[in-house]
Amino acid sequence: MTRVTTWLEHDPDARVIRWGWTLWLAWGLVGGALLLNDIGHGTGVLSLILVAPFWGLWLLWPVYRGVRALWNWQSQSAWGEWNGAYYEFNGRQIRILLHRDRIWVVADDVFDALDLHGRQRDAGRIRQIAGRDGLVRLPHSRLLTFSEIGIKAWLDRRTDIDAHKFSRWLDKQVIEPYRRRLEMAASEPPDAQHK
Repeated sequence: MTRVTTWLEHDPDARVIRWGWTLWLAWGLVGGALLLNDIGHGTGVLSLILVAPFWGLWLLWPVYRGVRALWNWQSQSAWGEWNGAYYEFNGRQIRILLHRDRIWVVADDVFDALDLHGRQRDAGRIRQIAGRDGLVRLPHSRLLTFSEIGIKAWLDRRTDIDAHKFSRWLDKQVIEPYRRRLEMAASEPPDAQHK
């Protein structure tokens, strides 16, 4: 069943935006002229009260466009690629990218979940344990990420209880369910996958 979307969920095309700004400017010029005329005739405060809804409506367009621009910028920022790929460990958000048979875990989230500071977060030291391909920056990303093999190698060398809990959580809550979903998708007939 497809979800019905409203026209407000889609950003209008360039012509609507151009006309929106043109009408906004015209509305402001007409309203400004009327306001100056009222002030010039001395009608003053009562006139300002009567035109307040006019100015409120006038401000709606730039506010809407600003919120829309902020929303688009936020969804395309560094968080955009992880949209919908969040997990939680002990109340901490862990960003995990699942792509085909590859699993990538954001290193900063792991460090925060294990409450690591200073030299414990040093990429060079961690790379010696996790391996050259165990801790990398993904293409088109500024975030340092662990590969599945890299994080397991690094967690196996840690002796603190939280690291063991995190390793168990990663296996039971992330990796195993994801592998099962991949197996189920592969075992479905090709007709069922496209429905």
